[in-house]
Amino acid sequence: MPSSSDRVRPRFLAPDLDPAAAETQLPPDESRHLSRVLRLEAGAVVSVFDGRGRECLAKVTDARGPRATLAILASITPVAEPAVSLTLLQAVLKGAAMDDVVRDATMMGAARIQPVLTEHVVVKPAIAARGETLERWKRVAVASAKQSRRATIPEVLAPMPLDAALGGDPSALRLMFVEPSAARVTQPVRSLMALQAPPLATLLVGPEGGWSSGEIDLAVERGALLISLGALTLRADAMAIAAMAVVRMLWE
Repeated sequence: MPSSSDRVRPRFLAPDLDPAAAETQLPPDESRHLSRVLRLEAGAVVSVFDGRGRECLAKVTDARGPRATLAILASITPVAEPAVSLTLLQAVLKGAAMDDVVRDATMMGAARIQPVLTEHVVVKPAIAARGETLERWKRVAVASAKQSRRATIPEVLAPMPLDAALGGDPSALRLMFVEPSAARVTQPVRSLMALQAPPLATLLVGPEGGWSSGEIDLAVERGALLISLGALTLRADAMAIAAMAVVRMLWE
């Protein structure tokens, strides 16, 4: 496991990292952060990770160009990923709230984040579908992985309708978290304790206006269990981290 000094070293994403190679280079944005923001120079010891689960200790050898060069010193055992591979199906939220969900879901170990367009989403679909919106969410995921010491960056997918998003792997356990005002028969989250931890789980979290009746019916038809986190109504941007925290506590 990483030592205490490893945990405080600056971390950089090096997508082309090969632990068996003598050196690696950082992409331009990471190189700018290294040299211009943190003002690191040749000789600085840092951590680099590839976003797919590999991490190394490295020394900066050249920070002057557009792609900083680092000598690989040793492999680092990365922080362990969750035992259950979690997919978050999150209804698109407005403004910075969606950025916060991506940040928190990355921090909580999501394997993939699928934004979905639902009836009560207040964001215009055209805005949610913009390429720059998706790129921003991906940058947020990278920053959160760096801060939380993850060596794996979750896959952040383009928004799609709920019906299409529910067409994924049918073997995954699907849990739809339903707000108290939905007036549906739900299972308390503690009921999941009776289930064996699945290899895959999909968590469905709704928008500010909640799920529509038709969307709940659709999810149930596709095998989802309706889950309640209690009688209190949580903010839409808080529901994802609460749901993921509870599920991880039960299944880790």
